[in-house]
Amino acid sequence: MTKLLIQGIEIETTGVSVGRIQTAFEQANIRGCDVKIDHTPSVDAEIALPPLCLFNSDGTPCQVAYEYLVSVCRVLNNIGCRINSHCGLHVHVGIRPLDETQAQSHNWTGNSISTFHNTRRYYTEGLSDEISAVIWYDVAYRYSRQQHLINRILPPSRTDNRYCHPINVYNFDNLDANNATIEGLKRLTRGKFSTINFETWSRGTVEFRQHSGTIEAEKIMSWCKLIRTIVNWSITDRVENGTGSTTETTPENPFRNGSRVGVQYSLMRNGGASTREIMDATGCSEQRVRAAVSEIRNRVGHSAVVTNTMQANGARYGQGTDHTSYEVLTEITVENSGTIMIPENRIGNASIWSNVDDNDFEYWQNRTTDLYPN
Repeated sequence: MTKLLIQGIEIETTGVSVGRIQTAFEQANIRGCDVKIDHTPSVDAEIALPPLCLFNSDGTPCQVAYEYLVSVCRVLNNIGCRINSHCGLHVHVGIRPLDETQAQSHNWTGNSISTFHNTRRYYTEGLSDEISAVIWYDVAYRYSRQQHLINRILPPSRTDNRYCHPINVYNFDNLDANNATIEGLKRLTRGKFSTINFETWSRGTVEFRQHSGTIEAEKIMSWCKLIRTIVNWSITDRVENGTGSTTETTPENPFRNGSRVGVQYSLMRNGGASTREIMDATGCSEQRVRAAVSEIRNRVGHSAVVTNTMQANGARYGQGTDHTSYEVLTEITVENSGTIMIPENRIGNASIWSNVDDNDFEYWQNRTTDLYPN
């Protein structure tokens, strides 16, 4: 099911001061915009719009959000704001989509604008669960594998720009998408100044930074719609809910250095040790050794601790001290459920153009021709 994504827009401009923009918005009764000084060279102001649900579930523009964006751009144009090659357009995608059963896009957008204007806080009612890291992994992979196509629909100033470094597609080699984490995704990027910025996750968004600056509402809507389509395609046709397994490495030293349980853990994790060997190394009683085994199981998981009984070692009852041994596995296989990639025989096309409608596809192809006529 297509998700109602929440998107935040940041417009960078030059030529008009922050104070003048704020005054113009007040006079036009535009509420909710956060206008700040931008410290990027040759950029004077950054206008951050409140979170908007820009599109309905069928892909049509949300009328409230669209009219709000048009009004903002009209004011910026009227007061003489300009765009230069240093300006960017940053689009944030909320990690929690709108639950369509709880609110409609136009109502939610109106509440978001009012809430931020009145309280400077973000409106969060009606939002659903977080989009899985597996989905964001797939979005980042698809974007990076066709970075050359993204570059062709944007001006040369946004290619290899130091404020939006591309993610190297080879960074994904030998990684398991089903084992993705947000911290792992951060390590694939160049931090904040990447085409896709996961550093904003803690604030509830993923930021797309590559588009060039613009104060044309139609250009902004087109870029936001393309991002929406890329994310939603990963959600609807590239992942599913299911079960999978991941390999995890047990910690090398989860206990305090020099403690008796720490020494016992090291013996157990380095090939295993008999009860007698552990008693000799720690000075503990047999009962205390068994208690420490239980403590270790609770710390690293029951599946990580293997007990080799005296019977399994061919010994008779009563010889457990010398013939019962314990081992902590260095790696364990963990079965998990949740979001996983669809198998190769069923997965949707990885192209960034997947599910982009014909009119939008032609728009971007014409952009390429206009930007790079040769």
